[in-house]
Amino acid sequence: MTKKNLEIISSVGSVVLLIIMFALSHMMRDSISQEYGFIVSLVVFILVMSVIGLKLNEMQ
Repeated sequence: MTKKNLEIISSVGSVVLLIIMFALSHMMRDSISQEYGFIVSLVVFILVMSVIGLKLNEMQ
């Protein structure tokens, strides 16, 4: 699998993960936990994208 294919698959996968986390956060009843759920979802998305970017940068 080429670096370009891995980049596309990981990007699509991380966006799908973000959508799933947003949906789970939206299903929370309490508005305060819902707000924290959205923040945690964004932080996890940023961390996942950063790790993927670093790993792809190490690839030849």
